[in-house]
Amino acid sequence: MGYITIDGVKTPINDKKNLLEVIRESGVDLPTFCYNSELSVYGACRMCIVEIEGRGLQAACSTPPEDGMVVKINTPATMRIRRMALELLLSNHHGNCQTCDKNMHCRLQELADRLGVKTVRFEESRELLPVETTNQSIVRDPNKCILCGDCVRMCKEIQGIGVLDFA
Repeated sequence: MGYITIDGVKTPINDKKNLLEVIRESGVDLPTFCYNSELSVYGACRMCIVEIEGRGLQAACSTPPEDGMVVKINTPATMRIRRMALELLLSNHHGNCQTCDKNMHCRLQELADRLGVKTVRFEESRELLPVETTNQSIVRDPNKCILCGDCVRMCKEIQGIGVLDFA
């Protein structure tokens, strides 16, 4: 069994498939939006960015752990990248929080608060689209989509249907 060092603490790898799983197993709550252990790795949100000695900044979800790896979680660089990534996600999301069913129970709001993101430097980049209610099994609001890929991958990989995709 191999070991990595996470913020100065030697941690066993325990046959985990990626660095994110090792980090979370060690008790560190590293944020993600696009990671789901039951799905293929997508790595788009970049919220799980870490600094690896000798390698620089990497997404923990798509990086396999290697014996001897030295990982830093909350460096000035990783925090800056996470804030920027969150701002980009928020700029692609219509911020009608007050009327949203998820208001006060929203992963975006929780992470913005955790990372201290009060304002977004980027303009909203999409036009308002109609909610899709043509199927009684699926109600899809494209205005809430942050392009994390969860619904597309879940539909294809778990449900085996593949009716959802990115436009």
